[in-house]
Amino acid sequence: MYFIFAALGFFLLLGTIRALDESYMGTSDVYGLLIFPTILLVFYPSAFGIQNDADQRTLEIIFGIPDYRYKVWLVRMLMVLVIVFAVLFPFAWIAHYALVSIPVFKMVTQLMILAIFTSTLGFCVSTIVKNGNATAVIMVVLGLVFLILTDELEYSKWNVFLNPFASPDDLNEIVWHEIIRQNRIILGISSVVFLLLGLLNLQNREKFLR
Repeated sequence: MYFIFAALGFFLLLGTIRALDESYMGTSDVYGLLIFPTILLVFYPSAFGIQNDADQRTLEIIFGIPDYRYKVWLVRMLMVLVIVFAVLFPFAWIAHYALVSIPVFKMVTQLMILAIFTSTLGFCVSTIVKNGNATAVIMVVLGLVFLILTDELEYSKWNVFLNPFASPDDLNEIVWHEIIRQNRIILGISSVVFLLLGLLNLQNREKFLR
């Protein structure tokens, strides 16, 4: 809940600042405003899930459930993503009515691709380091690296924070749509890989229980 309120507060603060600014604001700007709140919403459950289970001494129970990695962590991750999907709609509607008219469903769908990527990456890292604070530090460092590379890879398919609503003037529209498609495929495949790596790491129960 703290992260939900933090995400809402951050969005309202930046949205108010942009609303008071006299410069033009478009759909791409709203996407940029919603990126950080989206990451905040999935950050805590993905980074601290393993540590919370260890602190509450529920790891032994979870590992005792047949096919535990599918019945517990996958369902939990799905629930988190469903909640994030639902929470992003009020954010998008606020931006739609208070800032600029946007395609709400398309906006939320595009943000969810980033949310799934971030969630699975955090889950994978947490299964490696087995500590929420260490996972948080690593995720912040990775986020900074991705941000630094954003300028260099602004319109590249390899840009994690690629803004699908910021169509460049010097690119053909067909080429731009192909870049977006390839970028989303890369993020989707990466999410599957991170998820499978995390589940593979969880097969070694001893390193979590000792």
